[in-house]
Amino acid sequence: MRKAAIVITALFLMAGCTKSRTLASTAAPDFELKDLSGNKVTLAQFRGHPVMLDFWATWCGPCLMAAPYVEAFYERHKKDGLVTLGMNVDDDPSVVYAFAKRMKIPYPVLFAGDSSVAADYRIEGFPSFFFIDAQGNADQAFEGFSPEMPDAWESELQHLLAKTH
Repeated sequence: MRKAAIVITALFLMAGCTKSRTLASTAAPDFELKDLSGNKVTLAQFRGHPVMLDFWATWCGPCLMAAPYVEAFYERHKKDGLVTLGMNVDDDPSVVYAFAKRMKIPYPVLFAGDSSVAADYRIEGFPSFFFIDAQGNADQAFEGFSPEMPDAWESELQHLLAKTH
């Protein structure tokens, strides 16, 4: 029982460790990954839309805490043209498929675990969120998670939408 309490406390502390960084508006690294249905998905196919990349794993406690917030953010802003892509970094796609189905994730989940995408985006921890403008430029990155982070996502999305119009 004590071990469980320590683990839960550690997860909450890690979830509160967040940082953001403004990127130099350079071209976001393109990728070609497969989704849960085996279809190839590229970042380039979403040009013209703001994109949120959510790097996560099924074994990551803060990622699991962030999941309902990401889903709510997506549902609230898909009408604004926001594309959200779940960039899963697990090694075993079958675990990801079962997890995504059980959690009813409404946006595309891509298998990034056996690719260089996490390194291309310089991921240092999970979860990590990248916002990409409609021209395909990386704009802002957020690492870690806290329940206040979606407020920063809101500000970033409004910034990206203003750049689009």
